[in-house]
Amino acid sequence: MALGDVSANRTTTSVLLACLLLLWTAACGEPVEEGLVSLVRPGPVDRDLEDLREEGVLRILVTTDSTSYFLYRGTPMGYDYGLLKRFANQHELALEVVLVRDREELVERLDRGDGDVGAARLIPDYEAESGPAWTLALYETPPTLVQREGPPLGTPPVVEETLEEGPPGDRGFDPERIGMEPREIRARLLRRRSEVAGETVAVPDRSEYSERALELFDVEGDEVEVVEVEDEASYEALIRQVARGEVRLAASPRNLAALKESYFTNVVVYPTLGPTHPTAWAVRRNAPDLLAALNAFLAQDGELPRYDELYAKYFVDRQGYREREESEYLTSVTGRLSAYDDLLRQQAAQLGWDWRLLASQTYQESRFDPKAKSWAGAGGLLQLMPATAKQFEVANRFDPEENVEGAVRFIDWQLDYWEDKIADPEERLKFVLASYNAGHGHVLDARRLTEKHGHDPDVWNDVAYWMIQLSKKKYYTDPVVKYGYCRGLEPVAYVERILDRWAHYRNFVEGGVEVALQSAHDAPRSAR
Repeated sequence: MALGDVSANRTTTSVLLACLLLLWTAACGEPVEEGLVSLVRPGPVDRDLEDLREEGVLRILVTTDSTSYFLYRGTPMGYDYGLLKRFANQHELALEVVLVRDREELVERLDRGDGDVGAARLIPDYEAESGPAWTLALYETPPTLVQREGPPLGTPPVVEETLEEGPPGDRGFDPERIGMEPREIRARLLRRRSEVAGETVAVPDRSEYSERALELFDVEGDEVEVVEVEDEASYEALIRQVARGEVRLAASPRNLAALKESYFTNVVVYPTLGPTHPTAWAVRRNAPDLLAALNAFLAQDGELPRYDELYAKYFVDRQGYREREESEYLTSVTGRLSAYDDLLRQQAAQLGWDWRLLASQTYQESRFDPKAKSWAGAGGLLQLMPATAKQFEVANRFDPEENVEGAVRFIDWQLDYWEDKIADPEERLKFVLASYNAGHGHVLDARRLTEKHGHDPDVWNDVAYWMIQLSKKKYYTDPVVKYGYCRGLEPVAYVERILDRWAHYRNFVEGGVEVALQSAHDAPRSAR
């Protein structure tokens, strides 16, 4: 198959230019500008699985889309995200998500060490001798054509005025007036792969299909012109343009296109443009242990997880997909977390907090349900106990405004309490959150145990260990412990989950301010 102008090979151009600059430097002895030198890409950072274990973190480079990684009703979700979360848990690693726009940025940041695994619907090149190494395939799907059948979204049917002429001089032609049924003009549907020859097919800007169309599309006959749609980095956005009538033909992975077909009733997904291709994760070539561990994870029990419940959830369950797409709280699309965003934004300002942090805490407490009740008797959005509600002047814990306002007064009190005890603002935030969950008395007990055993009582990770020990009789009966037994694992997990979810919220929701970790005196708090 001959293809028309695909996107320029940016990598080749950059390398050639870099080589010319180096030759110029060698010949003339004149230095080149710093910005030009950066075109010469250094080798990948040296970091493998053992280094990740020492640090305790696995960083993944992902793009946002409706199946790989997204935010829905306050929860991070996605096939790639879910699988890598499982892998990280198996290796006792925290998972951090780093957003990238496209494959080019992903490979650059992978080499630079900004992330350790690339997961962005990548098509591997197992034969390449350079670039990233590739895991086993996650799944396989063919490229397919996406086209519109029926009128564009949001427009009335188009009438074929040429079917019947009105009376002489009558320019207000009305087919219903003369007994005709309105008929819509429909573009000819392409039903066979051979019919795509000679057509123009759109692909997302800098996508896998734009860079590798020649080897992925198998269309016989005249050349197919593949064009990139600028500023559209996702297949979902491009398919939406097809549904709206802004683009006539587009290419997409079939498993994703089939989901969009179930959502956009005027979109059809055929014919296939080529054979199935694998999708895999990318790893630095100098990280063989990480690659081996990922492959062992993917091949566990002798079968790849392509057909497991995660694949079914994100690629097969069309009803679940439609519910997410139609929801006001598909945050990665709408930017909304809950029905209480405005309230949380307003009240977080009283603390000088990033409102997305308060939102993350609210989700942890009640999943944004103002009627939520706990087994211990806490209630409302931020789960106030009756005694706490009374102390902070909350008459009705199940009224969203009263609940959040009272909880903010309680948090403000905790901020004041810990201000002169924990100097580092990042550490202080963790102590405040733990105290909200378990009470500051139990946190003080954990600090005393920490100090008694020679660790740092001002560092949350040290205190967290001894917090967990407070569920054991040997420790909650220690003479330095004043408040007795505590389900210590609960506040430790509470802090970790809120901060982790806050990072996801910052990936998708605009308008936050990074002041939550400042000193109490640096951030304005009207409740002080």
